Amino acid sequence: MSRIHVSVLLATIAFASSAAVSPRLTAAVEQLSRHVYVTAVDNNGAAVTGLTPADFRLRENNRDREIASVEPATEPLRIALMVEETLTPTGGVRQGLADFIQQMRGKAEMSIIVVGLANRTAVPYTTDANALVAGINALPLSQRQQNNHVPEGIGDLARVFAKERVARPVMVMIALDSQQVSNEQPQSVLNLLRDSNAQLHVVSIETSQAAAGAQGTGAMMDAAGRAQVLGDGPRQSGGRQWPVNALTAVPKAMASIANDLLNQYKITYTLPAGTDASDRLNVTTSRRGVTLRAPTRVWNGK
Repeated sequence: MSRIHVSVLLATIAFASSAAVSPRLTAAVEQLSRHVYVTAVDNNGAAVTGLTPADFRLRENNRDREIASVEPATEPLRIALMVEETLTPTGGVRQGLADFIQQMRGKAEMSIIVVGLANRTAVPYTTDANALVAGINALPLSQRQQNNHVPEGIGDLARVFAKERVARPVMVMIALDSQQVSNEQPQSVLNLLRDSNAQLHVVSIETSQAAAGAQGTGAMMDAAGRAQVLGDGPRQSGGRQWPVNALTAVPKAMASIANDLLNQYKITYTLPAGTDASDRLNVTTSRRGVTLRAPTRVWNGK
């Protein structure tokens, strides 16, 4: 065989081999890069700008990971505005929802979901602020006294987000800080929230009622599960629970949530080749006077 023929044959083999493994190599590279959204505020709650990779430390599964980039988050948000059905007639809640929609106008697609015995979509996802405000005006004006399934509502929506895999899913829940019996185990709901990668913010309205409808030790434990979801869910997902003691304070809490979402950072980090992603994160900052809200449990891609 001539030298020319041998060279052509070797080049053909090399090209074929490269074509065969290229997709796998590309997939492997993609798996090494992950990102997370965090909020940084000062002591007055104002957004802190200008942070760089040197200002953060990120550990996944108790191991330091290399931070590739830190930049303002620009991906569109998908926000589910969830309100407990008992609260739909109240002026403070309606005003808080309307103000939030105006503040997020042009930055997110939003839906309005009423959480009762099951989730009911009052307005499907849209970027039309007028349609969302019209949906608020159409919410029920009569107050229904019932055990609304708030943890179950969060879990059901988390299942939807887990299937959709949108870039920046967010839940904003307005609910009573009361003890009501839940049929869903709180840890199951928190696991669903983790797998959805959704950030949960909760405006919890303090109430003087004790364990509504809860009788006996077992029922009290079930009722406490609601508080666990509304408390631990924001902490693990990078959101925050905003307790208020009056309905008139809801708009201010909603404005703070909108401010957080409009000023988030996107941190991109890498894993060593061959390393499996973990669902455990710890993101901290070395900047003094900066409070960081970041997820501690995330979907590991499996």
